[in-house]
Amino acid sequence: MWRAHDLRLSRDVVLKEVRPPASIDKSDLPSARRHALGEARAAARLSHPAIVTVHDLLEDQGRLWMVTELLRGLTLRETVRHLSRLPVHWAAWVGFQLLAGIRYAHANEVLHDGIRPSRVLLTEERVVLTGFGFATPENAPAQAATVASPYAAPERALGALPAETSDLWSFGATLYFGVEGRPPYPVEALVAAEGRAEPDPPRHAGPLRPILVGMLQAAPERRMPAEEATSLLVEILKKEGIAATLPGRRAESPMPPVFTK
Repeated sequence: MWRAHDLRLSRDVVLKEVRPPASIDKSDLPSARRHALGEARAAARLSHPAIVTVHDLLEDQGRLWMVTELLRGLTLRETVRHLSRLPVHWAAWVGFQLLAGIRYAHANEVLHDGIRPSRVLLTEERVVLTGFGFATPENAPAQAATVASPYAAPERALGALPAETSDLWSFGATLYFGVEGRPPYPVEALVAAEGRAEPDPPRHAGPLRPILVGMLQAAPERRMPAEEATSLLVEILKKEGIAATLPGRRAESPMPPVFTK
């Protein structure tokens, strides 16, 4: 990933190479590159305040590069490292913005399949989900994958294909990290339990607890629907006196103060 300057439009941007996984067999590289191009194109057609903007796609000597907006801020992972955990009202605001972006992507038939704290950027005005250069179109050919991450849904960790429900689990795990300061459980526990591990009950989530419990159900069909989670987040924000509205590119709903409650 590189910081670059667009000479034509006179703006700073981020330049990131879109590459197939290093584990791909050489014989599968042509197919993997086509898949990567499809992922990049899927990301480029998304336009939402909670999703990083893709300005351009470039191909050079067989390598694919994505040009995205340059954002200044800290990731959720970095923020929690500084604060130990987010206050509940701030976590609710982050969750509301983030879930809106995920729902928009799903409505446009794009899965993220990699939501985690290091890919959630908190700027002064926005919550932005990055990493969509590796997003998965819902109608893409099946790609075998085994994901080892405490933010991957149990079925993904066991090799199942991505789905909207697996993105929602990852959203829940990411929000859990924000409010609890740690992932729901170590990846080793998930693998050892063959996808049936139960997350540690949240201790600091307060009114966010029903959302976390609902999103982190092991069985995909039992997970809380995104619409229900959004409604609960809106109610929490209203009680805190925080506007449950999406910011534009110049936000009208700035990030709430961290230490007021």
